[in-house]
Amino acid sequence: MLSCREVSRLASERMDRELSWREQIAFYMHLMMCRLCRRYARQLALLQRATGKLRQRRDDPVDWAALPEEARERIARRLRENSA
Repeated sequence: MLSCREVSRLASERMDRELSWREQIAFYMHLMMCRLCRRYARQLALLQRATGKLRQRRDDPVDWAALPEEARERIARRLRENSA
């Protein structure tokens, strides 16, 4: 049986790669018995979905961080004033 530390490592790794069938069985068997690890795995999945949405938004052709020219000039002026 896997320890909670091993399960947390696998929960993180499964975000980047597919677990082997043995890892999956051991992972899910542990989750059936450990509510804290179940909670941790759910939280990681939630974070992955949330960051995926942010990544999609960033890849959108619309420039979400575009500032009006006036704002850019104001920022540049303040930076010059503070560096003098």
